[in-house]
Order: sequence, then structure tokens, then C-alpha cells
Amino acid sequence: MSFLAFAQDQCALGRAAEAERQLLAQFPQQPFPPSADFGLALAHCNLCLEKLDQVEVCLGRVAADHGDSGALLQLALACARRRGEGSCLPRFRQRLKPFLDQQPIALEWLQLLQEDLDGAAAKAWAAQLLRRWPQGVAVLEAVRALAWQLQDPVLLGQAGSDFGPAALLWQGRQRWLLGDQPAAEELLRRCLADGSIPLAVQYQALQTLVGQVLPQQVEKLLAAFPQFLRVSPDWAWSMGRHYLAAGAWAQGWRLYEQRYLSSDRAQILPPGFPLRGLGQLQPGALVGRHVLIYGEQGIGDMLMFGSLLPELLAEAASVRLLLPPRLVELFQYSFPTALVASSFEAADLDQGQLAFSIGSLGGVYRLRAEDFQGHGPHLRVEPSARQAWRLRLGQLGPGAKVGIAWRGGGSLGSRVQRSLELGQLLPLLQVPGVRWINLQYGLGPAELEDFERSHGIRLHHFEGIGENLQATAALTAALDLVITVQQTALHIAGGLGVPAWVLVPAVAEWRYGLEGTSMPWYSSVQLFRQQHAGVWQSVIEALVQGLGAWLVGHNGAINCSGPGPEPHADGDRP
Repeated sequence: MSFLAFAQDQCALGRAAEAERQLLAQFPQQPFPPSADFGLALAHCNLCLEKLDQVEVCLGRVAADHGDSGALLQLALACARRRGEGSCLPRFRQRLKPFLDQQPIALEWLQLLQEDLDGAAAKAWAAQLLRRWPQGVAVLEAVRALAWQLQDPVLLGQAGSDFGPAALLWQGRQRWLLGDQPAAEELLRRCLADGSIPLAVQYQALQTLVGQVLPQQVEKLLAAFPQFLRVSPDWAWSMGRHYLAAGAWAQGWRLYEQRYLSSDRAQILPPGFPLRGLGQLQPGALVGRHVLIYGEQGIGDMLMFGSLLPELLAEAASVRLLLPPRLVELFQYSFPTALVASSFEAADLDQGQLAFSIGSLGGVYRLRAEDFQGHGPHLRVEPSARQAWRLRLGQLGPGAKVGIAWRGGGSLGSRVQRSLELGQLLPLLQVPGVRWINLQYGLGPAELEDFERSHGIRLHHFEGIGENLQATAALTAALDLVITVQQTALHIAGGLGVPAWVLVPAVAEWRYGLEGTSMPWYSSVQLFRQQHAGVWQSVIEALVQGLGAWLVGHNGAINCSGPGPEPHADGDRP
């Protein structure tokens, strides 16, 4: 058995530390330099032990002594993903290309294209994989997973009809994609009832039932299959989000805490930072305590969970917030009694009697539906800057000033489900009496200029809006209305108390609940839900009708309610 195979076997059995000790004991007997196989085995053990710096040292030595290999690059990619530093494709593109004839690396390339949010390139590469390895089990599984992520029944069909042990799962998903919900339910329930089917496949069947086919029955379904909550922190965290979507807050928050042990833990807790007192978190536990809070997951998550900070600040002795630099100024102004920074000295970190990530406050302050009631906007911006934006928007001419954003972030599948092309919104943008303000991040002015030339509709663009959250909050606070998909623009508007209309996909994130036109986190937000997955037409029609009625009572007045915006519009250009 090779050293690497030994390390892989031992790590799979939870013996990574012992495997590392055995390998290090053999190090003096190794030739100099040690073989690539030996170095990769050590790197694999270190990866399982979360010693990411040591992984990179091992891989660097192996690459210097022996050059790149497919196995080395797979470990390097796994390490980079653990660090959670964004797309790996730009860093690994050139190193991977010589190995694309190897199936494992070709599959890594497919995964990288998905992480890079390039759906068209991912589908094209999937087609190449199917031509090259038409019977490859791993290839067929990867393409099916991509098809499910994109909700693409055609691509799923291209991946063949022989689904092996997962046949009932994929047949059920295929029926759901084709709109046959009764058949999908029957196939997925058969999958769950068949004890010969691997547990991981059955878990995916349960996920599909509670997430897509029968979301209203989430509590009943999860109660019937409690074994899935004990297998994996990833599974438990996912099911916790389903509970939260159904409004089962206490059960949901309990499982939500499993995210600290999940494969995404680097996005939950900054690596190397302390986690203290997690087991103590319950109502009343933070009174008079010194608390250190970490930002987690995405910008939208942090903005939303920020709504829990006023209650924490009212009872804790002190609060330190460690956040990404983009959020520091906005949060410092909004929560002046907290110490907000993007980095702290070790002594500051030691001050926290309890230290945890911001989402854990949900299990302290939002255990019942009633706990969401009676809370006003939690974000604040300077009145003088708000007034400056009001004057600036007034110079655009008469009409309501409405912000708009049409693309969401997240994974490739999430982005596809929650996003639209700007042209799809043309019926809405043609409603008279509106000055449209661009809130879409990651957008070049050329796209808006092309749209204006083609349709005669101008979306006013101000430099930095979307990327600069301080400027975005400032502008948003002066708007009359925001119309957006699931993305940061919603959380800024909701946090400021600015009216916002949100286009919500049929299968929405947990925070939007399962039904209804309101969401518990923001009182100023109204939801417009898809009735069928991927079909936005009825949503856009409802928005057009709603906007026409809203404009009748609006008369073009600039929004004068709610908090004022932050300054910093220097260099913005309409």
C-alpha cells in the first residue's frame, strides 16, 4: 500500500493524528528528498487535522522536488477551499491544464467552473466529459449534480437513465423538474423506504422532499427520519434551515449550531479564533457578560443577523464585533456602543467571556414568532448624508426614485434560481413615473448603456454603489422604494426600514419562509413569490400592477421617513 493510500484509509477512519505520527516516525528512514507519495500522505493527514499552513508547506516541498501531479493538485484545491478565499480557478488554471486528460482533474475543473459561477462553461465542459467518459460513474454523478443545481431536465437526461443505486432519487428529481409532483413524491418515498439504498442517497431524497416537493410537511418528514440528523453536521445544519423556513424556530436554531462542525466551518468561524461558551447560549445568558461576535457567511447574513444586536447591546457588559472591512463603518455608526473592527489584538480577543458567530444570537433572541415583533430598523446612517442624496436624486427630475437589483450571489445554482436578465424586467421598467436607480453590484456601466440604447430606458448609475456598502446604504435611505431579488440590496433596505419588494424563487432560502408576502426579519419588505420554479412572468406582472397602484398614491415625493444615510459619495457620477 502506498503512503498516500494509507493516509487516506486512516483519515477515513478518523485516525488522522495517529497516521501523522506513524508517518513522521518513518521520516528518518526516507530518502532525501522524500518521495512525492510520502509528502502527499503527510499533507493529506494535515488537511484532515485542519493544519492548513502545514498542508501548503508539504505540497510546496513536493512540488519543488517532484513537480506537480494530479494528486498534489487535488490536495492543493481541497486546502484552498477550506480556507474559503473565493474562486480557486484563477490561481490553479495553468497548473491544472496539463492534467485535464485525467478524469479526477477533469472533474475538479467542472467543480471549479461552478465555483466560478460560469454556468455556460460548466455545461459545455459537462458535455465534453460525457463524450470522453460516457460510462464513467463519477462523471455521470457530477453531471447529474450540475443538472440538479441548474434545475435543467435536459442536461439531466443527457447524463443517462441508468442511475444505479440512486435510481429512485434521480427518477424522482427528474419527475419534479418536469412538473409531475405526485410521481416525484412517490419515487422519493420509495427511496427512503428501501433499506438497501445507501444512507447518503436517502438523505438526498429527504432533502428533495422537504426542499422542493413537500416543503409544507417539513416538520412531519424530519420527525419521521431523525436518523439523518445524527449522521453529519452538514446534514443537521441543512435540516435546521428547513425547520427555520417552516417557522419551527427552537428546533431550527438548535440544529443551526451544527454549522460550526460543518464542511463550511471556515466561513462560520475565522480559523484560529476562539469559540467560547457556545453551550451556554440561551435567553438571559448574555446579561452582564463581555461578548465577542464574529461575522459569518455572506454580507446579507451579517446584515440580517445584525437585527439581533440591539437586544445584545442592551444586556451585555460589552460587545466586540469582528467583521469584514466593508461592513465596519456602517455597523460602527449603527451600533455606537459596540467596538467594531476588521481585526483585533490578541488582548481584545481574550476579553470575550463568550465568543461565537453572529447567527448564534438567533437561538437566544428569536425562539418564537412573537420574538420578531416590535423591532424597528437596526441600521443607521447620517442625516446630513441622507439629505445630500435626497438633493442629488431630486436633480434627476420628477418621479419616484426606485432602486433596482436583478442578480443574486451565492453558488451557481443559487444564482441561477434567484437571478434574472435585465431584459426580463422590461415590462416593469417601462412603467411611467419612475426614475430607476441601479443597486446591482458587479456591474459595468457598459451594460446599462447598451440597455439604454436598445430600449430607451435609463438606469441611473452612481460609482461605487453595490460594492461600497456605506455609499449604498446612504443612497438606499433616500429612495422611495427598492425592487430586488434575494441579495444585499434587500438586507440594506430592510435594515434601514426602506420599503422593498423582493422577487422570490419558488424554492427560496430559509429566511423567506415557505409562503406569504412578508418575512419576519424586516417589516418594510414585501415578497413576490414564483408560483412555478424558474417562471418569473407572473411575478413581473404582479410587480407591474403593484407599482402602478403604488405610484397613484406616491406623486413622486422623495422618501422622508426612516433613518438617514451614511456619507461618502465622493467621486460618484450619475
